[in-house]
Amino acid sequence: MDYFTVAQAANITSFLATALLLGLLIRQSLKQSWKRYLLIGISGQLLWSGSTVTSYYTLTAPQIHLFIEIVRLSAWIIALTLMLNRRMPVKRWPYSTHLIILIATALSLFGFTAVIYPDSSATVIRLAFIFLAAICLVLAEQVIRNLNAHRMLKLLGLCLAFLFTYDVLAFSLEFSAESSSSLFIQGRAALAFAVAVALGIGSIVFNDSDDGQYLFSVSRPAAFFSTAVIFLFILISSLFVGSFFVSTSGFLISYLFVLLLVIVTIVFSGLIVSRTFRQHFEVFINKHFYTLKYDYREEWLSAIRKISDLSADQPDYYEQILCILKDGLRSPSGMLWLRQGSELTQVTGDLHLEGAPDAVMINEPFVRKMVKASWIFVPHSRNRSLTENNDLLPDWIRTNPDVWLMSPLMIQMKLVGFVVLKRPRVKTEITFEDRDLMTNLSTQTASHLLLQQQEKVISDAKQLETYNRMSAFIMHDINNVIAQLGLIGKNAQRHRNNPAFIDDMIKTVHNATTRMQSLIQKFNPATEETRVRFQASELGRSLSQALEGTQPVLEVDVQEDFFIEADKNKLELALKNLIRNAQEATDVNGRIELQISRSESRGKISITDNGSGMTAQFINEELFRPFSSTKLNNGLGIGAYLTKSYLEQLGAILRVDSKIGQGTRFDILFP
Repeated sequence: MDYFTVAQAANITSFLATALLLGLLIRQSLKQSWKRYLLIGISGQLLWSGSTVTSYYTLTAPQIHLFIEIVRLSAWIIALTLMLNRRMPVKRWPYSTHLIILIATALSLFGFTAVIYPDSSATVIRLAFIFLAAICLVLAEQVIRNLNAHRMLKLLGLCLAFLFTYDVLAFSLEFSAESSSSLFIQGRAALAFAVAVALGIGSIVFNDSDDGQYLFSVSRPAAFFSTAVIFLFILISSLFVGSFFVSTSGFLISYLFVLLLVIVTIVFSGLIVSRTFRQHFEVFINKHFYTLKYDYREEWLSAIRKISDLSADQPDYYEQILCILKDGLRSPSGMLWLRQGSELTQVTGDLHLEGAPDAVMINEPFVRKMVKASWIFVPHSRNRSLTENNDLLPDWIRTNPDVWLMSPLMIQMKLVGFVVLKRPRVKTEITFEDRDLMTNLSTQTASHLLLQQQEKVISDAKQLETYNRMSAFIMHDINNVIAQLGLIGKNAQRHRNNPAFIDDMIKTVHNATTRMQSLIQKFNPATEETRVRFQASELGRSLSQALEGTQPVLEVDVQEDFFIEADKNKLELALKNLIRNAQEATDVNGRIELQISRSESRGKISITDNGSGMTAQFINEELFRPFSSTKLNNGLGIGAYLTKSYLEQLGAILRVDSKIGQGTRFDILFP
């Protein structure tokens, strides 16, 4: 297959793929408005592919191809600018960005003019192409950096980066060789086809419905300093120098140029494979090209995302906390110590220090210094300001060469623990940026650790509260039984020969035994409540008999009987609590009445007294509150709470009406 056939096939497939991509984006742009801007660049790309295809069948003037080339690059500049403007208005962009857009506009106008004017220099036109492609690459990089909305935008930026890098390479070689290489022309068509296919697949797979309204921001706060600018400068300079020596200096220089390319390939491979080499390269870039060593926003967001995914229930919880701190400072290993009472103990770590104790007391001098001044120790620094408190360190820290820094984990002046980190693979001095970043990460992790500890304390307190509440319930019932048995013992010496007293004593002991058995069943998890159907009047008679001899005497009035389905013993105990409370609030000569009737088509039991009464505030806030009692020497304050809880369990409604000095009325409406 000859070159002409291959080139023709490459351009036709590129044109068809771009046309299909344009149709797909037109359909998706109806719902995703940001893709309307992308249509501008794809339309320019389609126009370029179409003109290349038609050149195989018709004789087209070179000026037309050059004109369409400028249209393509200008369309991409407009599309990328509009996409960035959607996130942040152009007037709020940095001045350097304004300058780039102005240069792009001027170059586009100059290119159109130069192409139309027949006597224009080919060298000038090629230079315009190089700079326009370079500006497109810079804007594509800003899309990747600043429009982190979803995967499709990242794919777009990556594809355009390849496309415009190849353009810069092709135009630069044309400029140095002063003629177009057929292989490069064929390669542009193949790359355009690959980009169209990749974007088409991405539009289908990554069809995000969200437009991703993220603000535009430069990668560093100082200026619009683009990595693409540096890359382009190195690339174009290397091509010019390399092509010059290759074309003029013979075999030796050609060999050296190929050797240089091999070295560059090895360097990039090393950046991909070797973590140590990457760290050295990162330090070099930070020292010489950026004002700040860390991108604090990215570091903070990364730490927040990792911490938010943590749970104290995970078996490697502490290991992940340590990894967050290690990754932030690029440390390969470390130790995490947490406070437990009056000492700090190591909970995890992959750094083994000889002589390290099992625990460190909280009153150690170096610990007190960390608490007082939030001090970060740097044992082996050459900066005197960082080592002024190193004499407080214990020997197992101070003399160990593996220890890089030791930072406290503090929040609101409370020491949660501390972390010891090993020196990174690349030797670098601790700066204020390392300390600031470590302080922020330590505070964030300390806050999370303290929150987890407090949640554990609250959980333990809830379990203890449940245990205490259960004990209080048991004590409440036992207290009533003790009162009954104590009354028997108190009167036994005086009435032991009275047959009636003996009968009452037997009845009371039987009742106490029944109640204790009921209590055991109540707190036995295997015991289920047994509900039976009985008449309310039967319940009234049982209560009257059980409270016989108490003052004031309970009066039972049955106006209209009805059936109740419940555990009779539990319901009797619940109503007995209300009646006894009423007796305690009523004078001996007062009146207590239990009335059985129907109301609102429901069965109703009312307990009425003419005692001291209660305020509305007491009823709403204190009456049914557990462990709140007005009895100074007796009572646990859970009788009314238990009664209300059981009645609600039955589906009944308990209403209270009371007035100070007039008495109280409890109405119970059964389902």
